[in-house]
Amino acid sequence: MILNNVFKTTFFLAFTASLAAAQGDDPATPALEPLLLEPAEVWSAQLLPDVNLGSVEILRGNGVSMSPDGKTAVVTTVGATVYAFNPYSGQQKWVYQAPAIGSTSIARSHSTVTFHDDSWMVYSVVDDENSLTPTTRVIALDMDGNELWISESLDGVAMGDPVISSDGGLVFLTHNADEGTNGYFTILNANSTGAVWYSESSGEEVAFGPIGIYHNPTEGNYDPLIQGAPVSEGENNPNDFLMWSQTPKPEDVSIEDGFLYGFQLPRDFNGNTTDVAFFELGDFQRDFQSISPPVITNEGFSAYWGVTRSSFRVWDNKRFSRARTEAAGFERNDDFLGQAVWAAPALSNDGPEPIVFGGSASTEFVRMNFDFTQTSFVTTDSLIYSRAIVDGETRAVYYVEANGNLHQADVDTLADIWNFTVNFAVEGQMAITPRNDVVVVADTRGIIKGVQVAEIPVTDAPSDFPSDMPSMAPTGDDTPAPTAASVSTPAPTPSVAAVGDSTDSPVAPVSVPTGETTTEAPVSGGVASSYQQSMISIAALVASFAWWML
Repeated sequence: MILNNVFKTTFFLAFTASLAAAQGDDPATPALEPLLLEPAEVWSAQLLPDVNLGSVEILRGNGVSMSPDGKTAVVTTVGATVYAFNPYSGQQKWVYQAPAIGSTSIARSHSTVTFHDDSWMVYSVVDDENSLTPTTRVIALDMDGNELWISESLDGVAMGDPVISSDGGLVFLTHNADEGTNGYFTILNANSTGAVWYSESSGEEVAFGPIGIYHNPTEGNYDPLIQGAPVSEGENNPNDFLMWSQTPKPEDVSIEDGFLYGFQLPRDFNGNTTDVAFFELGDFQRDFQSISPPVITNEGFSAYWGVTRSSFRVWDNKRFSRARTEAAGFERNDDFLGQAVWAAPALSNDGPEPIVFGGSASTEFVRMNFDFTQTSFVTTDSLIYSRAIVDGETRAVYYVEANGNLHQADVDTLADIWNFTVNFAVEGQMAITPRNDVVVVADTRGIIKGVQVAEIPVTDAPSDFPSDMPSMAPTGDDTPAPTAASVSTPAPTPSVAAVGDSTDSPVAPVSVPTGETTTEAPVSGGVASSYQQSMISIAALVASFAWWML
């Protein structure tokens, strides 16, 4: 009886150790494997033209987004088509085509997708963009590419990506109507059919730039909106904070000063939309405008922004309604001296003193410390349209030039560690897996590549815990790239075409959690740490001994 109990207990411990190995030590903070000395292309996929799909070109504003669990790389094209791939194998999962609103309408997109945890995503589509009356729709999809809802048509052209509230109940976006001169800020109800919940125009020939959002800040970082009020509306207000700027109008040949705008639900919001309005941050114009969103950090107390005239701005623990802390200027664009920085800066961390990286409006990649008292740059061969990516342990920074040259650079000196040639122009965003081992980058022709940048561990977890990760680490030479046939897309149904899986009826997101959702790393078939591997080995030895004793 004693030996029988030992046997049962030992095998329970062995199973528990295996389960721990499958899940990882801390799913919220995946352990990172060593960086490779040289990159390795592990897969390549070609988006093929299809009469039932939109253009396969991936242009500025489009690109790759990585799902929070790291299992799906989602790619948007200028033709308003969305493709999903396994980021480790390149296997296509599904493709979605935005339906046209009329027999002669043309849908285009200048957006990537925005995820709400691992349950659904949104992106924006522009209809009849080259007409005098273009309109915008926001489309919500689940993680299998099923259409959840399509918003009603909104006046004008969307700016940047729509963003989602921390509880998943609201979707925010800016869009410019009247030939790009009249900015709108709109909120959609994500729990229904994407109905308009609130929308307001600038009303004064002011165009709006893309939105930056910080989920659940310590409080709203701005002065009282009513002059002379003793307490700011943001004080002790942890509701999501949004910020955006005035953006140049299409016909502008010089850059004027611009206003900043903000939005935050009231501190004790009761659901009444009459209590909701966006507001100017400060009653004065700033010496810049922007075509990219700000990056808000440090619990909502700091912000970094790439702006017009090839420069950057920082509010270092300073209220956004006041003048910025510091500005950093770099070489201006040869074609247009007022040209804004193309993409939002990348930060090394979300704390009070990050390192800040980004491309200037010219042929430079730049580095700034948290308060811009130290700046440096390296000269590049071409412009940089895509946002940089900082390794999760700040071991390197990745950036890609418009000519397709992907760099891994030293975070201190910006010196190249290695270069990888994509072989064609790159304008869209790139993405990296949560374990920081594969970068997914797409060129303008619609060729997508998975580039291994760190060791990919062998998955030794039991088969009860399936994984999207490879069973063995692929190599650049031994792993053949998928053929064109493997990524060809079948004609979609009006809502979605899935590859290999049946589709369920679309359902809207329900029971949305309150507060900011913590995104966890993959737990299905996760990578075992050396500690966990040791525990498995010990448990296996004890189990063998117990079996022998029987």
